[in-house]
Order: sequence, then C-alpha cells, then structure tokens
Amino acid sequence: MSKGVRVAVIGGGVIGLSVGWRLSARHDVTVYDPAPGRGASYAAAGMLAPAGEAWHGEQSLLAAGLESVARWPGFAADVHAASGIDPWLARDGTLLVGATADDAVEIERVAALVGAHGIAAERVTRSQLRVLEPAVSTRVRLAVSVPSDLSVDNRRLLDALRTAVDAAEVPVVHDAVDAVVDDHRVTGVRERGSGRIHPADVVVAAAGSRLAEVEALPASIRAACRPVKGQILRLRGPDDLLHRTIRAHVDGIPVYVVPRRSGELVVGATSEELAHEGTVTAEAVHDLLRTGLAVVPGLRECEFVEAIARHRPGTPDNLPLVGPTDVDGLLVAAGHFRGGVLLAPLTADAITSYIDRSPVPEAAATMCPRRLEPAR
Repeated sequence: MSKGVRVAVIGGGVIGLSVGWRLSARHDVTVYDPAPGRGASYAAAGMLAPAGEAWHGEQSLLAAGLESVARWPGFAADVHAASGIDPWLARDGTLLVGATADDAVEIERVAALVGAHGIAAERVTRSQLRVLEPAVSTRVRLAVSVPSDLSVDNRRLLDALRTAVDAAEVPVVHDAVDAVVDDHRVTGVRERGSGRIHPADVVVAAAGSRLAEVEALPASIRAACRPVKGQILRLRGPDDLLHRTIRAHVDGIPVYVVPRRSGELVVGATSEELAHEGTVTAEAVHDLLRTGLAVVPGLRECEFVEAIARHRPGTPDNLPLVGPTDVDGLLVAAGHFRGGVLLAPLTADAITSYIDRSPVPEAAATMCPRRLEPAR
C-alpha cells in the first residue's frame, strides 16, 4: 500500500486512538466511535506489568508485553509532546504479595516464571517491606519486588490521546459503523443508523469487546472475541499511602491496588464471564474492598470515589488479534483483554507496519488474527 491511504479506524478506545494517532503521521485517518474513550480503557487501572500478568503457557503474550513496555517511555514522551498532557508514567515497579501460605506458593510460581525470562524478581524481607511500603500489612506471608513494571494514569492517557488526535486533525466521528467489503476487498465503512458510506482504502477494526459487531470480519475472528466483565473501584487517600503497584493473592483471590500521583488508588478487578456490562454489584464491591484491605489496611480511611464496570475483550488463547485478515485491506486490533493499555504502543506500531508494508515487530507477529482463520 502506498503512503497517504485513507484509513478508517473502528473504535476509539486506547487501542483505536493510539493506532489512529500513529497512522496520522503518514495517512489520512478517521476514527469512528459513538463514545470515544469511555469503554474498557476508561475503567482500566493503567498497569504496564507484563511480569505481573505472566502465566505458564502464555510465552507469546509475555514476549509481546515485554516488547511493548520497553516502548512505553518513548510512547509516553511522544503523547505528552503532541498533547501537552502528561500521562503520568510511573516507574516504581510492582510488589507481588501473598497473604497466606497458599498464596505465597502462587507468588513463588510467578516469580520463578518471570525470573526464567530474565526479569528481576527479588524477595523482600519483612524489614525491607516496612521501608518500601509501610502501608502493606505485616501479616502477609511473602512479598516479591518486580522493579521493571510501570504504570500510567489511563484517564490522563485517554485525554492526551484525544488531544493528540485532534492536533493531528484526525476526525473522530461519533457513529457506529461496519466495514464495507466488495469482492473480498474493503472499500469503506457504513454508518449503522443512516447507511451513509465513507470510502476507505484500509479499515482497522479496533472495536474491543464489540468486535463481533463488525459483520464484515471473518466469522472465526468475530467468534473469537468475547466480552469479559470487570468491576473496579477508585478510592482517594493520602498521596504517600503507596509508592508502587501492589498485586496480591488473598485466599486465592487476585487483587491489585494501583496508586496515582494525585492520591487516587485503583482497586481491582473482577473477571466475570457472561455478565451484564455496566452493572456494579454489591458482592463485587465487598470482595474488592475485603481483599484490598487485607493487604493494605490503610485503605479503610480512604474516600470511596467510584465503582465502575466494563467489558474487556478476551480471546481463546488470551493473545490479542493484531494484523490483517483474509479480507484485503481489513485489519484487526482487538482482543487485548486486561492488556490494552500495556500493549497500545506495540499494537499501534504493528498496525502501522502492516499498512506500510514494513517489517512487523517480531513480538507482534504472533498476534496475527490469521492464526484463527480456517485454512482455505
């Protein structure tokens, strides 16, 4: 594809906005979303923590996360320069915490896994814990420091991306659209309400958990992306309560607490299959507060600010769908599940490479959605 092609991006979350902004440097881009910046990435915690998310059998996802987190300092600097809004990239690392003896075993497994991939994971003694994070309960059985993990304020990031997109004169159209395909080649997008067609040479489906609504996509790809509900809390306390992200297991239940520079503390998150989006339940709020307080007792003095629920896009192998499909000109950038913010820089660079026909980052090549398409 030559430079200067017309690109329609379906979806205005952190992935769609990142893709649209990066592409705008060389192409004519339009982003389509009825409510840009208000989906799963608005509710996210902003953890950039491939080590904390690492699990056995997901080596490709870990490799993608490590590649993307390495791109984050440059990405954050570029977004800040383009928008004037600092997304508050934090470099203080993560503390993995096991509340009980069984939880400690789980943390040991994660530490061993990330250590096998060359990621520093250092056991923290009780005396060291009192110095590093005095607010963490002294009753926890194990704490492991992962200094390489980062975090970002996801809502400041979304504001920065919207501002950067506007500065690049990328139109953001508040309409739901589907791709238009003629003889296995994409020709544009069609507004679902009016039926109006907008011509495009390339369409990038970055619709998150609503990917299945993009009917022009191959059926195997639409079926692969399912909505997984997550409920998450926001509290406000003293800005020095925590200095780094806490990722804990409490009686086998995972919970995290992510501090912000402003004093905000994000506590999350549930993971619920086949649940209604937007519904915050009393049980989820109770469980998140109970497990959070077990690790950081000082949370009980914090102001309760918000409880929010969104659907995150999951895939069968937990690996995102990033790259071309068997429809010429129709690409996908979705299925990031809990890693949308983390993987935004790598995804944007990969989609740019596919469109420009330049080498695709090796860690991104494994995410190509064609792995799900049946052989022709």
